[in-house]
Amino acid sequence: MGPGRASLRAKMCSFCAAAVCSKPAICYYISGMSSFPISWLVSILTLIAAYTLAWNTRIPLHARLLLCAFLLCLGTVALLLGLRLSFQLDWPGRVQPFLAIIAAPLAYLGFKALGYEAGPQWRKACYWDIVIVGLAFLGLIAPVPVSADVFILAINCIYLARIATLLRRNADDVPLVPPHAMHILRAAIYATLALIGLMVLADGLIVSASLAATDPQLIDMLTGVSGLFAGFIFVVALIAGPMIIGTPQAATAERQTATKSDLELMSALNDLMDEKQLYRDSNLTLSRVAKRLSVPARDVSAATNRTTGENFSRYINGHRIRYAQRALQDTNLPITEVMFEAGFLSKSSFNTEFRRITGQTPSAFRTGGRDL
Repeated sequence: MGPGRASLRAKMCSFCAAAVCSKPAICYYISGMSSFPISWLVSILTLIAAYTLAWNTRIPLHARLLLCAFLLCLGTVALLLGLRLSFQLDWPGRVQPFLAIIAAPLAYLGFKALGYEAGPQWRKACYWDIVIVGLAFLGLIAPVPVSADVFILAINCIYLARIATLLRRNADDVPLVPPHAMHILRAAIYATLALIGLMVLADGLIVSASLAATDPQLIDMLTGVSGLFAGFIFVVALIAGPMIIGTPQAATAERQTATKSDLELMSALNDLMDEKQLYRDSNLTLSRVAKRLSVPARDVSAATNRTTGENFSRYINGHRIRYAQRALQDTNLPITEVMFEAGFLSKSSFNTEFRRITGQTPSAFRTGGRDL
């Protein structure tokens, strides 16, 4: 990227540093912070959040990796900004747009991954996201007289809308998230929407300022937005940190009290599973079970959530894993055949659920011969 396409942020920071330091009181404050810019503090906080999230085994590995990458991307952008402000370096400004491009897509894919097991279906679901990011990268390196902020703004607008669509999902649409954790997931999505929305506002103002870059009042306003942006990340990191670091018990909401009709419906559902072994059908759906019970699907979903604390998908997987446990103990069938007999189609899904419920891999369980 040539010098003519360099982001306007570096020019703005130099102008604002000179303007701000002309005011004695603020200059004293800035001089005290110059050895440790707030952008570096943001970088450290996001690094801590990414580290703790990486060890949170309650979140599936592929979703964890994407969300950690999102946090690391934000932290690295903040670090590059700190290097530019503190040492007046040019190279961070050339790297920063590429990281800013992928931040929002990583957040979207991380939240989206909670509805998919790692495998071919998940890779297929990521196809268009790879295409969109690839086109944005081509725009950054192409020799066209367009600011990098234009491409960043476009990507952030696209993924602001895409992340907002994830709020429509209910517990059965995200089988990898326990129902009691849905409120935490929604809170995380809302916080991410607010963050990306603020980024869209800042980039929109920066693009507008490129048409009138000599206007001091406009640049001062952009500086305020940048400070608000840094402050927002700072506050979110302080709030989210304890939530991520906290114990599973602290993050677990109290289960809603099951009604008498819920208990009756679950009794009928359990009888159906025990007698007909419907869970062994790999194509079993909530609507098909509801038809067998002659009740609305939402009633089955709500009763399952309130009585077991799990969504319908995890309830079915529980039956499948118990069947697999018996088959592993009582037969000599290969583990792959046991997986298919129990109703699983994906080996990764089978292993993940088996470890979640039993704390062991299928092979370790068979070797140990533990009683049910």
